Amino acid sequence: MKPFILLLLGATPLLAQTVKPVTTATLDESEVRITYGELKRLVAATLPKEALVAVKPPVQAALLSTAYQIDAKAGTIIAEMQVESFEAAWQAVPLAGAASGAISVEPKDARIVVTEDHLCLITDQTGAQNVKLTFALAKEGQGTTLHLAASPVASLEVKELPEGKVLRLQSGVTTQTFATAGIIALPASGGEITLTLEDARKASQVPLAGPTDDAIVSTAAYTTQVVRDGSVLTEGAINVRHDHPVKLVLQLPEDSKLLQCHVNADPVRPKTGEAGRIEIPLDDPATDGAESEVKLSFTATLTALQAAEGELDLALPQTPLFAKQIDWNVQLPTGYDLSFTGNVDPIADKPSEPGLHLRKSLCRDQQPQARITYRKRTTN
Repeated sequence: MKPFILLLLGATPLLAQTVKPVTTATLDESEVRITYGELKRLVAATLPKEALVAVKPPVQAALLSTAYQIDAKAGTIIAEMQVESFEAAWQAVPLAGAASGAISVEPKDARIVVTEDHLCLITDQTGAQNVKLTFALAKEGQGTTLHLAASPVASLEVKELPEGKVLRLQSGVTTQTFATAGIIALPASGGEITLTLEDARKASQVPLAGPTDDAIVSTAAYTTQVVRDGSVLTEGAINVRHDHPVKLVLQLPEDSKLLQCHVNADPVRPKTGEAGRIEIPLDDPATDGAESEVKLSFTATLTALQAAEGELDLALPQTPLFAKQIDWNVQLPTGYDLSFTGNVDPIADKPSEPGLHLRKSLCRDQQPQARITYRKRTTN
């Protein structure tokens, strides 16, 4: 027994020396056994989480609805509009064309600016907003043109009309007449409409059916001057016969620039379009069958004239209206003999006036054109 006790006493120090304390170093050398599923979950927990990608709306802002209301007695057109912005950023939402400026806006702090030929609401607020614009209705016989912005819900309401008056709405080739209060839908795609307050007796004389011309060009006279450096100036006077407010549509020659335009001696600013297209508003004439006189001038630039001889191409404006007679005088610097080819005829009854005298008769939607051949006149 004693030897066994001595043996235990001798082993105690040895055991004390073999048991190591638990430290960070000993843990790093330790082995841990776990299942693959637990390892996968631990690794996934250490990976950075992917940020959620924000999905943008297909449109950032839009005009949702427009309700036009006409008060003929007050002479106003009120447009109540609902706009919504779907993104917290600055947006410009078109409300109407800028050709007809509004006379008031509500709310007063609404930011209305003109951009890209439109009245636009500038906003950085998300959600729905209501805007009210007020336009002036032209006096009787004069058309008021509105350029509607695209809106999925659009309507026009006519309130009480003055006694003996009707309201005529023209949209493209479609004409509607309001004799009493009523409401109609407007094109969701927007576009141009013209509103005219008229005498009911005069409006009743307009044919209800059958293709007729709203206006015709009774006479037109143009003078084109060409100088040696190729600069071209054309001045014209057009007499249009019409019974109601109409628009004289002209397509200017290619690369031409309009200088001035007058209707019955009053300056006007035509609406311009692509490729030299202009629209000139003609107000209701004083009497049926009366004429409006339109005077305009435009310029162009050709190549400089040759010293001896050469050719140049000239043209006049084109109109969809039926034209009874268009006279054209072409003038080049003195000292040239002139001849021409084209879709116009010579006039022989004006031999004393300088230049070429040409005429286009009984035409519709045709452009008078001429190729002018000039040759230096020789002296004997």
